[in-house]
Amino acid sequence: MDMNRIYVKGMETEAFGKPSKLFTEGGELFQSLSIRGANRPRRARLYGIPLFQPVDQKKRNNRRRIPNPVSLEAVLDEIIGQGVISPDEEPVPEFVDTLRSACRDLAYQLILSRLENQNKTIESPIDDRFGSVVMSIDTPTFNSFLTVEPPAIKIPEMSVVGTPILDSFLISIAELVKNRDGPKLQDFLQIEPPVPEIYERMVLELKARYPSGGQGDTELFKRCEAAAPRTKGGTPWTAFATFMKLYFSFIRDVNVENLLETYNLLKGLVNQCVLALGDSQLGLIVLPTVFYLSKVLAKLAMGLDRRPELVAHLLRQEGRPQRDETAEKVTLVEQSANVVREAFIKCLADRSGIPGGAQGKPEGKRVGIYLMANLCLKLLFQCGKLRNAEQMFASISAQSPPLDYFPASQRVTYLYYLGRYLFSNNLFFPARTALQAAYDQSPRQALKQRHLILTYLIPCNIIMGRFPSRVLLQRPEATVLVDRFGPICQLIMSGDYIAFRRHLSVDSPAAEWFAAKGILLQLRNRCEILVWRSLIRKVFIYGGFHTDPTLQTQRGPPPFLYLHKLEVAVKWLQTRYSTLVSSPTIPQATYKDSQAANSGYGSDIVYIPRDPDFAGLNGFSSQVASKASIDDYLSPEGYFDAEGRWRDNISRFLVDGEPDAEHILHLDELNPYSATPKDATSQQEKPTALIRELESILASLHVQGLIRGYLTHKNPRFAIPGARHRGALPTGFPNVWQTIDSREIEKGKEVPGWVRPPTVSQPGWPSSGNPFNGAGGGRVVNLSGARPVGAQ
Repeated sequence: MDMNRIYVKGMETEAFGKPSKLFTEGGELFQSLSIRGANRPRRARLYGIPLFQPVDQKKRNNRRRIPNPVSLEAVLDEIIGQGVISPDEEPVPEFVDTLRSACRDLAYQLILSRLENQNKTIESPIDDRFGSVVMSIDTPTFNSFLTVEPPAIKIPEMSVVGTPILDSFLISIAELVKNRDGPKLQDFLQIEPPVPEIYERMVLELKARYPSGGQGDTELFKRCEAAAPRTKGGTPWTAFATFMKLYFSFIRDVNVENLLETYNLLKGLVNQCVLALGDSQLGLIVLPTVFYLSKVLAKLAMGLDRRPELVAHLLRQEGRPQRDETAEKVTLVEQSANVVREAFIKCLADRSGIPGGAQGKPEGKRVGIYLMANLCLKLLFQCGKLRNAEQMFASISAQSPPLDYFPASQRVTYLYYLGRYLFSNNLFFPARTALQAAYDQSPRQALKQRHLILTYLIPCNIIMGRFPSRVLLQRPEATVLVDRFGPICQLIMSGDYIAFRRHLSVDSPAAEWFAAKGILLQLRNRCEILVWRSLIRKVFIYGGFHTDPTLQTQRGPPPFLYLHKLEVAVKWLQTRYSTLVSSPTIPQATYKDSQAANSGYGSDIVYIPRDPDFAGLNGFSSQVASKASIDDYLSPEGYFDAEGRWRDNISRFLVDGEPDAEHILHLDELNPYSATPKDATSQQEKPTALIRELESILASLHVQGLIRGYLTHKNPRFAIPGARHRGALPTGFPNVWQTIDSREIEKGKEVPGWVRPPTVSQPGWPSSGNPFNGAGGGRVVNLSGARPVGAQ
């Protein structure tokens, strides 16, 4: 749609700031508007016509030959005071109509000439702060014509200011609503530049005839209510009349010096437009306008969210910092999302069209379901309120037509946000399915959009064991991502868990980009298990027991790996990085996991700093603190005996008695700093704590299906049975992606939130593809007369 054109009642005009030609429905040229200067009116010859209406060529020629003996002042008082002739009024004599039109145009010429005589130019200053918001959201700002005060125009006291442009504007709006032309209606209701110059003149008329506040707003509403269309039942469309009044108030009162007030005015305008959308008969007409105004509101809210300093002083003036800190803070972006969600609900719940549509295709306001859903999801991701999106996806799954029936741009955008939502909820397989479909349906020339999709599609596949190929990384939309995900893939294949943790640590230079995209925690928590699998596989290749494939005997031990060899490999990695930490050029916290075994307690793999609350604890002690403020339940100041009498405990001894040797041994096990063996009475060598941790990692891999075999606890090792035919590596270490894919296929590939069309049924089969559907399921069948199988 060409946003630089205005369509009115069968004629077409370019933007009024440029040389333009207006054509009648017959194609005859009847007006030429010559504009000179820097897009400002110098002298415009208007031949007795309203600017938004066609004119009769014969009447215009007759007007030039009619003498005008009356004075200009009398004509102004007589004609302008009567207002604009409505097309619904009774016909008047041709001479009176011609005289009124001519004098109205002369009055307008007089106003323009006086503006030039006073040498007052309408400047267009752009506020630096508002311009910075525009730069941040990559969209043009509101033009200054919405905020410039009208020049001082001296009007005779006996006359009333006329509004010819506003009259023609309302007539054209009513005609568009009558024709149910929503796109052209949206073209008329512009609030973003570039806008035609005629809108500046209409703003001047509004400020002169309907000033802000009090009587001016009341009269403006009555004017809009009189021009509002009516439904089939004859009731007025009050919501639309209120919306038009708010629209005129917005372009009249908006002040970019106060961005917070501008946002509130625009939010109120969008809210009222959404209410007009709810009309069952005429609401569909304003759907394009709702989407347009919602986009402008979203851009302004997101721009202010990125630069909060532009409205910080306004919030302080309103006293918001003094409000209750316990209350949840609702940002401007979240407020905008709530407004857009109301429009989404009205589109989703529309039942004005054919029930179900033609083959389930959307009709009526339901065509805007994914338009409003995509905009609302964009705002929710911006403010981080992803929980609010859950109800949206549930409603779409229950009530929306299939996504395939909507345009490709809406499908790709929706699948992108759906994939991001599923990714953030650790549903990586359905997230990969949605993101892959979005990438496949996006056009090749949309490099920016394809780059955004790959930012989440690649980590989805890495987590499930699929690394990006060279063909993918050589595409123009993926060249920047090579430096991001390439090192992660190399670290996973190397099995170096210390370097992997360091690469994705919070203080790592590479982690900042992953955190900004919201994928850091998923990569850290989900990919480390793949690093351990690679390390175990390498140790098995070089240090495990492999059966001789040439032997055909049925007996013999299966391939296995002693876990103490894996323990040696882990300690070697820790020692290697411990020497790097001792270097003065490397900070001590760079490879802190290499010092995990020296902590003396906790994990031997994960570094845990010493808890200051347990500092200096050396075994169990029955000494009681002397401070009376400490409430000690083991040795209180007094207690009740078995007979219920109160006994004072002056010496502060243990009420339950001194623990025996067995209890002391158990208490020593609770001490994380104790150096006493956990089982001092047993002479058998016990596995170390590191062996037990490695055993738990292998058990986790086995439960997830990433390794196959069994573990022995008494003599710690990992055995791979059934490897005689396929080999030890394919049997014990199956392909990660194939394992996950086969498991997800058994669950079903249905993606929550993605409505797909019903499957095509085979000839002679039910629509669902199940031959047993419709076979009387749930009915009682009498088998009393049935004969056995095979009986003659």
